[in-house]
Amino acid sequence: MKDRVFSGRDVADALAAAGQALGLPAEALRYVVLEAGRAGGLGVSPTPARIAVLLDGSPPAPPSREAAPPRPAGDPRAGIRAVVRALGEAAGIDLAAEIEEGEDALRVRLGGTDRGFFLEEGGEVLRATEHLLMRMFARDVAPRGLLVDCEGYREQRDEALRATALELAAAVTADGKARTSPALNAYERRIVHLALAEVKGVVTYSVGEGGDRRVTVAPAGAAPGPPGGEP
Repeated sequence: MKDRVFSGRDVADALAAAGQALGLPAEALRYVVLEAGRAGGLGVSPTPARIAVLLDGSPPAPPSREAAPPRPAGDPRAGIRAVVRALGEAAGIDLAAEIEEGEDALRVRLGGTDRGFFLEEGGEVLRATEHLLMRMFARDVAPRGLLVDCEGYREQRDEALRATALELAAAVTADGKARTSPALNAYERRIVHLALAEVKGVVTYSVGEGGDRRVTVAPAGAAPGPPGGEP
């Protein structure tokens, strides 16, 4: 199975881009909406819509017009498994979820014969799935977080974030100019803050709103934002 991710201003625009690239009418594509997108305004950057087009060699079928499954009530672990199962059934792929209880987070490990689907596009599909589950179950797992992993992607991502944080700090120390990371979720921003907590000569603070929140690394004593790493 080979799946491709397309983006656009909204879902319709992403579908049009997919149809043009694949030489198929948009209504014949089988797809999963990863992010619906968001218009910009009032200082908030727009977020593009992203879809995953499912290509498995079978004749394309019209996209489903059914609404997304409602947030299951009760035990969040059962609800998370149900959502992952529903995603797999909608996409026509084999998925499963193992859930581990932790003091600071509920960890969801995705498996199944088609688990590699989540690692395509540099892990974009995995991060979008984590975002979806967080939106649905954040209240149920609070005050803990919810982390989604697949084949060790999370550990590799954390190490890459720490390395990037140290590179930003080195650049700030070298020329005294503040640097800002790409957009990160709350968990990723915490990784950056902790990685630089003991680095002398720099401070970190979060900037931006919603999905566009980032971490700024600035020279110590020159930060206009709250030091110490507000998430």
